Amino acid sequence: MDSQRQALKGVAKDVSKKIGSSATIGLGSGSTVAALLEELSPLLIAGSKKVGGVATSSQIELVAARCGVPLVSFRGSVDLAVDGADQIDAGLNLVKGGGGALLKEKIVMSGAKEIAIVAAEKKFARRLCEDGVRVPIEVAPVARESAKVRLSKLGGVPEERLLPKGYPYFTENGNVILDTMFEPVDDPRALEQKLKSVPGVVEVGIFTFKPITVYKLRDDGGYEALTRSD
Repeated sequence: MDSQRQALKGVAKDVSKKIGSSATIGLGSGSTVAALLEELSPLLIAGSKKVGGVATSSQIELVAARCGVPLVSFRGSVDLAVDGADQIDAGLNLVKGGGGALLKEKIVMSGAKEIAIVAAEKKFARRLCEDGVRVPIEVAPVARESAKVRLSKLGGVPEERLLPKGYPYFTENGNVILDTMFEPVDDPRALEQKLKSVPGVVEVGIFTFKPITVYKLRDDGGYEALTRSD
């Protein structure tokens, strides 16, 4: 068993304690969340917990079905949102959207009573956008060029996401993604709001929700639970 999987087993036990006998869970997308759900679902079954999952992508829908987690519609709130992250800063702010599901992930997370983020040790940095990490920005196709100009004026270097053969990448919502480079960010909340004010921008891959618990998966197979309430 690799060290990350070992750490995920411990995190799954911790997360299962946050889930009541009947609960709705928001399921983020990506390989880390998929692996966590595989570890979490047997614990929920063993505890006879009645859980419904709100999926944020087709990928996680398939994982949930395989794990025996029934899917339910999002009705404005979930008891717990479980997700991953592309980068996490010292204030537990996040860059997300590498998998293209940032819009649904942010909608679901905005209605969560609790938020649990799981990420490998290498995903942590002092400030967002260090080490060349780009911010995914979901944009309506009609605004792909005008948004590039406006993002550049805000200090960004946008690059449209493409598929391996050079075709445009479209999200499940029919939008494009501009992966945008910025200098390391001192005020993520302020940048998030500036980017969302650009006409045509649908959502921004900066997540500043609080309170939040972030599980850092250590390389030695252990984990740390970090919390922030403001």
